[in-house]
Amino acid sequence: MKRILLALAAVAITSGAASAQYSDELRARNRRASVERFAFEFGVGTYTPDAGRTAIFSGDRGPQLRMEFDVLPLRIPYVGMLGAGFSFSWVKLDGKLCATATCDENDSLDDSGRLRLFPLAPLAVLRVDVLARELGIPIVLTGKIGPDIIRYDVDGGSSTGSGTVYGLRWAAQVALELDFISPRRAASLDADWGINHSYLLFELMGSNITSGTDFGDSLTWTVGLGLTF
Repeated sequence: MKRILLALAAVAITSGAASAQYSDELRARNRRASVERFAFEFGVGTYTPDAGRTAIFSGDRGPQLRMEFDVLPLRIPYVGMLGAGFSFSWVKLDGKLCATATCDENDSLDDSGRLRLFPLAPLAVLRVDVLARELGIPIVLTGKIGPDIIRYDVDGGSSTGSGTVYGLRWAAQVALELDFISPRRAASLDADWGINHSYLLFELMGSNITSGTDFGDSLTWTVGLGLTF
């Protein structure tokens, strides 16, 4: 029994030392990294506007392809980076047209239709990276808000047409930085290519766009990959 307890204690000490070494290595890597000024993201997710659920289509959820570029000129000590960004998305929905807004089974028409959306958004961006930079925990939290501009194009039956609607967009993102996989390789990417960090992201987004027919999605999501440089 005594030997088992000693073995468990040795494992705990070794694990603690390895964890401390890992955190120290990441913190040292963050101190050596060049200054972050920009971020680029690409994500894939769902998008189901009210128009897709009711009067125009039924059952299609996208996909949504999203790209975003951020400029991050201001660093707030022990908080993160403040800046501005621009997001562009592409959404395509296909389905049977509906005769009424309720889109019951008896209201479905034989004609098929297509809805394409091009959401654009200039955004204020706050990246809270204090956990990654000061504590060696590779998590970054980001909040975004700004005007939502959606260009739409509907093709099918009497619903054919195009236009632009406006509203407000918000987004909340959690990202896992990938430096911990190989801090030395991450440092090499920074030195050779100026890529400070790469990360996996999950982002929730919402829009309050309403203009006759609602083309915004009150809550949607994307997953993807990002780079800071």
